[in-house]
Amino acid sequence: MNDKFYSVSRIEDGKAVIEFPDGSFAEVPFSLLPSDIKEGNILIPDDNGNLIHNFQAEEDRKNMLLNLQDDIFG
Repeated sequence: MNDKFYSVSRIEDGKAVIEFPDGSFAEVPFSLLPSDIKEGNILIPDDNGNLIHNFQAEEDRKNMLLNLQDDIFG
């Protein structure tokens, strides 16, 4: 998965709270995000710096977390 990915932590008051790879957070107006954005989405910057929804990164992350859960709980 791309090292520069951002996770939509939550949505509130017309803004999305985005978590950055370093663990910091920022509020981003909906106008700067894809129209289908929702909590838990993974965003990556394109060549122009726009954040785009990355469905494959979400699936990869989901599978990684499920595998970790299986390793821990059997």
